[in-house]
Amino acid sequence: MIEEIREAVHNAALEKQKIAMFHFQVLKNAAALEGVDPASFCAEIGVPNTYKTEFTKMLSLARVMRQQNVRLA
Repeated sequence: MIEEIREAVHNAALEKQKIAMFHFQVLKNAAALEGVDPASFCAEIGVPNTYKTEFTKMLSLARVMRQQNVRLA
C-alpha cells in the first residue's frame, strides 16, 4: 500500500496535483493508516515532513465521514 501511495503522489506531482493526490490517498486508505506515525509515513512516501499535518487532517476527516455515514464511491 505504501508503495502504491508513493507512486500515485509522485506521479500526480507531474500534473501539479501532488497535495490533492496525497489527501485522496490518505483518505482512501484511512482505515489501514490509523495508528501510523505521520512523520514516518511522510518519510516513507518521500514527501516533506510538513505533510504530516495534512495526514492527520485526512484521518480526522475520514473519522467524521464514518460517523456521518458518508462513504467514498
